[in-house]
Amino acid sequence: MNTKTIHIRKSVYDLSEKEISNLRKAFRRLYKNRVYQEKAGILIKDGHYMRNDMLFLPWARAYFADFEKALQDAVPNAKPVITLPYWDYTSERAREEGIPPLLADPYYETRKKSRKGAEKVKKRPNPFYRAEYEIPLHTFRNDTPNNELLNSALALANKAMKADDFVTFGTEIYLTDVASHVYLGGSSANTNCTAYDPIFWFTHCQLDRFWDQWQKQPKRKDLGKSSMPDAVLNANLKPFSKAEDDKTLKTKDVLNTKNLGYMYAD
Repeated sequence: MNTKTIHIRKSVYDLSEKEISNLRKAFRRLYKNRVYQEKAGILIKDGHYMRNDMLFLPWARAYFADFEKALQDAVPNAKPVITLPYWDYTSERAREEGIPPLLADPYYETRKKSRKGAEKVKKRPNPFYRAEYEIPLHTFRNDTPNNELLNSALALANKAMKADDFVTFGTEIYLTDVASHVYLGGSSANTNCTAYDPIFWFTHCQLDRFWDQWQKQPKRKDLGKSSMPDAVLNANLKPFSKAEDDKTLKTKDVLNTKNLGYMYAD
């Protein structure tokens, strides 16, 4: 993981056309070389996804950073550098509009002008809409998600943000994450295939952002470290390692997102 340059993770609503184009290209390349399936499968093999698992948040942070690096490696010369965007499903816009078209539409259009000036419109499959789980199976979601569930997610997130310690925050924000899975339904409701749905990376980037926002509250000058049990702080986050010495990442290595080469736009 590159820790020399700090990149900014943005909202899916704030991406430029170039950033969207590069991100689509990266996803398509990961699908083609099956790296995507390999990365998604890590959650099943090595994941921490139980409410009482205190490695839920730090392990996930390492996981998303690892996937972000795979996206960057897929399109190494992308300008600007590809970062993993977040979809804040608790935002007012999300609660009113539901899943943004960028993530919900089965197809997107590209436009190109011919030498004679005529515009050609082409429909292409949206790489953020679905992916292969196991051949010939693919991911799917609720046909008509109930946006009222996002109001519940907001209430749960607000409650979690009031937590005084890391353990309480982790168990509370877990429920917010569960609400997003119930909202999406389909593949997202099944741990064995949830990471294969492309929207997983966008909603779980938001999960990491929730933690980052909690850590940066004025009363937590140490990013919540003092309220974290030593066993958690020094736990290994397998199978992820530090780029500089290839040693397994520990929770204490991921408390500050800048150590992983990124920060959030807000």
